[in-house]
Amino acid sequence: MASSELGAWPAAASLRTRRFAHAIAFALTLVACTPARSAGRATTDLPLAARGGVTVTLGELTRDREIAVLVFWSASCPCVRRYQARVDALLDRYPRERVRVVGIASNAGETLEEALQVADSRGVRIPILRDEGGALARAVGATSTPTIAVLDAGGELRFLGWLDNEEPLESVDREPWLEEVVDALLAGRSGFATRTPTYGCTITRALFGAGVGTCSSK
Repeated sequence: MASSELGAWPAAASLRTRRFAHAIAFALTLVACTPARSAGRATTDLPLAARGGVTVTLGELTRDREIAVLVFWSASCPCVRRYQARVDALLDRYPRERVRVVGIASNAGETLEEALQVADSRGVRIPILRDEGGALARAVGATSTPTIAVLDAGGELRFLGWLDNEEPLESVDREPWLEEVVDALLAGRSGFATRTPTYGCTITRALFGAGVGTCSSK
């Protein structure tokens, strides 16, 4: 084999590497620039089961509040448990007459009763609603817990991602994604990220789906 052939491989590999890096950068740009889409009229009538046999709709969650923060929740996800204190703290950070914070249990095979039993045993403060069949999760594009969706009063999806980058609350490296969104919306400002990375446990779509009880973090 000629030495010129041996010498050509690193250059070709470098070109492939650069092309791959460019493709990744382009894909990330598309994700970062994706505009908020509407949870809209087609989904405002989605039924959600609540404690005590009560059924509420998605429209009711947004109708009398400026912002609805939907935290996709699972009794079996360790990421949900790890994040619960930060989620519950949202109830103290924002006025309840302006911001509603609820947990949405969308996993197949996880009943409302089971979710409530676990939530009560942990002292979870946010109300938990059951998204039967995962219809709401599909509507907003949530695929893992504890992904958070933020809707405005008109049902427009304004944010989909995680609460923060999981750094300690006092760390200068913490990126408070959700707080930046809610603070901006309450102040009538724009310019915040509408999408952030999501990790966590896969929301199962079928009774024997994968992902329950596992936690994929950064």
